[in-house]
Amino acid sequence: MRPHGSLQITALRLSLLALFVAGVLFSGRSYSLTRTPTSMLRLDAPDPVPSVLDHVLVGITFKMNRGKIIFLKYTLTVIFTWQTEVDVWIITDNKPALSKVLHRWAFPGVRIHEFSFPPDFKGEPFLDSDQSQYLMTWEHRKVFETQFKTGNHTAFIYLEDDTEVGWETLLSWAIDAPALEDMGFSRGFWRTEVENDGEETMMDFLERRNMTGWKRIVEVECAAEGEGGKGLPCCNLEDPEAPYWDLREYPPKCQHRHYISLHQPYMGMWLGTRSQVEKFISHPLWRKDYAILANVSDPENIVYPWGYPERSTATSQLIDVPEGFYSNNVVPWDPNNVILLPIGRILHERNGYERYVHPHDYFDLDG
Repeated sequence: MRPHGSLQITALRLSLLALFVAGVLFSGRSYSLTRTPTSMLRLDAPDPVPSVLDHVLVGITFKMNRGKIIFLKYTLTVIFTWQTEVDVWIITDNKPALSKVLHRWAFPGVRIHEFSFPPDFKGEPFLDSDQSQYLMTWEHRKVFETQFKTGNHTAFIYLEDDTEVGWETLLSWAIDAPALEDMGFSRGFWRTEVENDGEETMMDFLERRNMTGWKRIVEVECAAEGEGGKGLPCCNLEDPEAPYWDLREYPPKCQHRHYISLHQPYMGMWLGTRSQVEKFISHPLWRKDYAILANVSDPENIVYPWGYPERSTATSQLIDVPEGFYSNNVVPWDPNNVILLPIGRILHERNGYERYVHPHDYFDLDG
């Protein structure tokens, strides 16, 4: 039996809580009893959200692993901050275990597709064959193809299980993608990791690149007001030199937008509009047997270091590559300051690779 004094303290706490709630309700201010991580703070979506994000399908491959499951949780947490309708499918080898975890995390709407490895499966780490430990990474294509045929999704996104794509980053893709698609390009991202010194470095890039005379650049002019179509959204410009990706305003202040083709288009994910995915599904690179044998090299015949798992994630960037470009994949950049724009960045949460190149050091203009 609890002491009488404890009852008084409990009553006092309840009274104080009631006063706090009343203050919140009648003060016109909003409070949160849980602290939101800085990376989760986000802007309100434009009204309306670009139609390409009306209904998003996300696929994630996750081999049941208690050491990595915390990254999956964070990836899902960020996805469910997106201000649109999202369907999530997780491809896994252990549906019962993952179902329990998702239930505890209060992610009941996530669908699970279970993959069974063949009886004679060896799971070798570095094989470019179906004995690779990454065999399951190809299974998402079956899920996507089924959902494409039976659903009405407007965008399709495949993620590795430890990849963070923030809402503003996805929104920037949705703004850019239709106009770039009309020109034969896809809008991509570049990956970063956080180092011990707090700096973010680019993954997938081992060295600086000489940008003198660089020709792999795309410039897009927004459509004039009233023209309709898929042109980029226009705005009345008071300052033509204003930063393009100023996320405090929508539409972004811009008259022209600039994109650059990076020499390594891998980004640990792929995404596309419905029309881009339709094209991908009908292309031979959609098929595993073709994709794992296809020649993947840039115009300088430098072969991309893509093995079995990378090809399951990246081959859409190699369809109908515009002449002279490394891939059809381009990312936003600032030609005046010669830097990649942060809005094109996605985060590799695991931080499992060595230090590569700092984003500000990627371009070498010394000739």
